[in-house]
Amino acid sequence: MFLFLDYFQVFLETCLIPLLSFASMGLQERPNPHIIGVTGSFGSGCSYVAKHIIEPSGYQYLSLSDHVLKPLFTKETGKDPKEVPRRELQQFGDTIRERERAGYLAEEIVKKIQPELESDSKCKWIVDSIRNPGEIRVFRDFSRNFFLFGIHAEKAKRWERVKGKYDNNKADFDEDDQNDTGEGNVLSGQRVGDCFYEADIVLTNEEHFQAINNKPFTDFAGEVKQYLDLVQKPLRKLQPIRKDEALMAIAYAMSQRSSCRKRKVGAIIVDREGNIVSSGYNEVPRDERPCTEEYGMCYRERLSNKFFEALKSEVPEVQPKANEVILLFRREFKILDYCRALHAEENAIINLARNGRSVPLEECVLYTTTYPCRMCANKIVSVGLRSIVYVEPYPDEVAKSILGNADVKDQFFRGVTFKAYTRLYGEER
Repeated sequence: MFLFLDYFQVFLETCLIPLLSFASMGLQERPNPHIIGVTGSFGSGCSYVAKHIIEPSGYQYLSLSDHVLKPLFTKETGKDPKEVPRRELQQFGDTIRERERAGYLAEEIVKKIQPELESDSKCKWIVDSIRNPGEIRVFRDFSRNFFLFGIHAEKAKRWERVKGKYDNNKADFDEDDQNDTGEGNVLSGQRVGDCFYEADIVLTNEEHFQAINNKPFTDFAGEVKQYLDLVQKPLRKLQPIRKDEALMAIAYAMSQRSSCRKRKVGAIIVDREGNIVSSGYNEVPRDERPCTEEYGMCYRERLSNKFFEALKSEVPEVQPKANEVILLFRREFKILDYCRALHAEENAIINLARNGRSVPLEECVLYTTTYPCRMCANKIVSVGLRSIVYVEPYPDEVAKSILGNADVKDQFFRGVTFKAYTRLYGEER
């Protein structure tokens, strides 16, 4: 009897349910158009890459900002989006996502793509201005052939590119850039940092291109087109996998062991041959219960909530501005000292000592799925590590200074991320 039930369960899962699902789609396979999405901090050159490199490679250009947000802004406010500060457009976008839903702007773009699929099923699209993870989910649900490209440039480089638009007022730039990160923002707000973490391919755009087709442009465009080719033919492209891509994928795999609800981080230390000598992930010390089991939430979040409740109770004047105070506090103070977990970089360093490994750390490289915080930067410098590779569009400026003062080389990772590693490089069977 039990054997029959087992066979029947297999039949349901492998035959009957898929057949019914297929029938419910009207006997038609769901279309999976090829779509490249682009995300990155303003000033990184996302639109430049989309319009001057990807669009000429046979893609139709669409922008959540130009084709949805700005026309809606004009319709609802009567203003010209070219004549208002960036912050006003940021706030309008936040309002629309809160009023409708996080993925609303992407849904409007999908509506523009769908009719064209009927006339040209081989058409390809490049979608610019993705700034919220909800927008990414819309595209991933719409097509299995959606790939997200993250474009990165250091903050100093981005400021040089956009300072003319700010009349050299760096304070306004810093404020807009902080809002862009998404740190402390509501779920419907701009969250470029979280979008970047979802990227399948990340690239650095630090060069200043004086003209189309000069050598710096040609070199960078060649790198972009290499990955465009890869995402169109995953699993079949015969090319060596870059060592950094494999090692960062391992660091990401380590991060998935973390019980942290806020962010899972992984780190590995490798010798000069690329052999892993230690690894770590953010986790509470041995024999301690994770925050989710102990408090049902992040411990730092719990402390913050208690503080804000006490503040509103004891300082009633704060009540009308409570949301602004909370947002400001979370942006300015991360209260990392109160985190119960050891960070991934800390654990990787501690595990060297725990396992009795003796390696020349000045020859080793630390791979981490985010940029180290200032406390981890101090430890990296103290143990003698001289090089790190990271994936993080908004590095901690204080930590960056600590590492820079000690001549520790920090290199932004580029290439296929852990999110797409097996999807693009896995074996076909």
